[in-house]
Parts: sequence; structure tokens; C-alpha cells
Amino acid sequence: MVTPSEGQDSDVVENLGADRPLLRERWQALSRRAQASIAMSSGALVLGMLLGYVVATRPQPGPPDPVAATSVRITGVEMPHRYSLDFGITVRIASAAPVTFTGTRQGYDGFLQTRPVPGAALRPGQALVLHARINVYCQLPLPPTGTPLLFVTVRNTRREGRAPVLPTAAQSADIDHAVQQICTH
Repeated sequence: MVTPSEGQDSDVVENLGADRPLLRERWQALSRRAQASIAMSSGALVLGMLLGYVVATRPQPGPPDPVAATSVRITGVEMPHRYSLDFGITVRIASAAPVTFTGTRQGYDGFLQTRPVPGAALRPGQALVLHARINVYCQLPLPPTGTPLLFVTVRNTRREGRAPVLPTAAQSADIDHAVQQICTH
């Protein structure tokens, strides 16, 4: 703003706010403690915002591996009926994640054969009990103890996998006894 001069030949120009200190001058005028406090607070705020962004934009985890989410165990071995060439087993399938049971496969080529069992969807915490018949071929030797008797096939949106069905020592003895009964008749 220009003001007329009183008795002087030159005009005086006033610049409003010209005497305010610059940001750098204000920062230097602060104590070391205040500077450190402001720097730490600003850093923490930026770090918090960055972490919030990372958490909000991270991709959702995919479903777990279907075999890892499924537990399979034999709950019973049925002795063969007279003059029968097969015996029954009961298998319990439980899952900690949504999976679909799609079938079973034999654990030994040419020794055991399972009859097809229809598939079913399993929700987390749900169990499915299967009753399967196993055909025995007596010409072949018995499989070694500790190897899978069957494989249960399960799938989810991630992939399909086969969960092994391992008999316990007592169940292996029952299976051996059932096979011996079938093959001696």
C-alpha cells in the first residue's frame, strides 16, 4: 500500500507481513528438545500412515492346502463275511477348511481295490464317515506295515491333493487277519 508522504518527496511503501520470520528461521529458533519432539511425532505419523496403507492394500491369503487342512484316519476294520473276497473299513475325514471329498484310491497297485464312493463337500469342523469295501487279490504279497492303505482325494479352490490313510499297528494286524481269512478259504 502506498501512503502519501508528509513533507518528504519520496513515497513510503509498506508490505504487510514482511516482518514475519521464515519457516527455517522459526525452526532454528526452537529448542533442540522441541525440534526432536516434532521430528519424532512427524516420523511416527508418517510410519503409521504407511503401515496402515500396507495393511489395507495387502492381498487376502488364499485357501490352505487341502491335504494339510484335512485329517483322515481309519476308525474300524470289518472282518470278511464267509466266502467273501472283500472286507470293509470305516474312514473318518475331518477338515479345518472348506474342501470337497472327491474319492479314494488304493495305496497298493493290484492288491487292494476300493469301490467308488460318492463325493461330498466338507465345511470347517465337519466330519465325513466313509464305509468302503476293499477287494483282496490273494496272489500278491501283503504290503509293508506303515505304508498308506488308501489315499483320500480332496480338493478346494487352490488345488487337489491326496491325503494318505495310514493304519495304526492294531489296524494293520486286523487288516492282515482279514486278508488271511479271505485267502485261506
